[in-house]
Amino acid sequence: MSQKKYIFSMHLTAEQVLWYYQGHIKSVVVQADSGERVQLELRHFKPFIRHEGVKAHFELVTSLYGNFISLKKIN
Repeated sequence: MSQKKYIFSMHLTAEQVLWYYQGHIKSVVVQADSGERVQLELRHFKPFIRHEGVKAHFELVTSLYGNFISLKKIN
């Protein structure tokens, strides 16, 4: 199976994470270092959420059709 990788930085404040838990937002659009934009459901960031929010560099792997495969923190 062929895959596509996206590298990007994510910064969500604690307030923005709260909006997710309250059901106001379900996804974000991130801009990869390559310039490509990718829409990603916030539920995939749950392992990386801290009291102050989310602030890290990530690697997203999808299928060529855009289906989520994995997300990992790379910094």
